[in-house]
Amino acid sequence: MTDLAEESGEVPRALAERPAVHPHLEFEWRAFWSLLSDRPSGPHAAIPFSSIDRYAERYGVRGADEFDRFHDLLAALTAALNEAAAARAPSP
Repeated sequence: MTDLAEESGEVPRALAERPAVHPHLEFEWRAFWSLLSDRPSGPHAAIPFSSIDRYAERYGVRGADEFDRFHDLLAALTAALNEAAAARAPSP
């Protein structure tokens, strides 16, 4: 998208409105987007615990406190995504 903005001189809305991610949260941000496709379909679906656990093990998240923080951050990101999707959904 950045290339498109540079070529056209126009910044796409998704690029202009993208959230700023603090450097100390980049690992969790990448994990969230990597694991998002593991969610079952349907509204308010969460990333399965087993997927988060596998990712954490593979990428060196060690200890209960570190894992709980990782899990809680992914759950918060999922909740924020679900809230945003609900806000965009057409009203009945």
